[in-house]
Amino acid sequence: MGMAADTRIAAGGAGSLAAACARVPHLVFRNVLGPAGIGELLRYVTAREDDFRPAIVRDRQSGKQRIDRSRRDCLALGDLGPAGRPFESFVCAAAPGILAELHLAETAVEPREFAICAYGEGGHFAGHIDTNEVTDRVRVVSCVYYFAATPRRFSGGELRLYGLPTLSGGNAGDAQFIDIAPETDTLVAFPSWLRHEVLPVRLPEGSWRDHRFTINCWLHRTRASAEAR
Repeated sequence: MGMAADTRIAAGGAGSLAAACARVPHLVFRNVLGPAGIGELLRYVTAREDDFRPAIVRDRQSGKQRIDRSRRDCLALGDLGPAGRPFESFVCAAAPGILAELHLAETAVEPREFAICAYGEGGHFAGHIDTNEVTDRVRVVSCVYYFAATPRRFSGGELRLYGLPTLSGGNAGDAQFIDIAPETDTLVAFPSWLRHEVLPVRLPEGSWRDHRFTINCWLHRTRASAEAR
């Protein structure tokens, strides 16, 4: 498994590249599981196709969970199968560097809430943030790992990360953002408070194996770290 990370940031909307670099914090890790790991994952999701269920969204006011395909249209499976141990090991090893590179003042984190998501034709996830109001489950960093059959049969499905607001405000249409392509065997890490969305996937023809697949997880503040605050 590779451990080299690069910061791939590009300007979107109005503004300079330098401004975007400061306002859309994220990291991209490449060659995470390697070809053998990708092959094993694709065989696993093929075997578990019937076990995927519609993904849910959570109402921030009520805390209730529901299926709402107008906001989040994808299928999810909460079991990583044989990829669970190597993937969690990678994220654990990468965590200290992620915190340092993103300048997040956390003393200790641990990966939790693992799930595989599958996006087919029209699949998307509307703009949102990943933090919640539960004090014993504080999400610090969001991680999205991409794996798909190659050559890729779908198009679209970019991860759009929105930049932090400027002190001068400005028009909403001028907000900076970047679109990150879902490149197989890459992992994107970004602060969980950063607004983001998944743009619609286009897959008019193709099999289940051709979907846009991801592994999602979060780096949570550990209980010991929370108590030390």
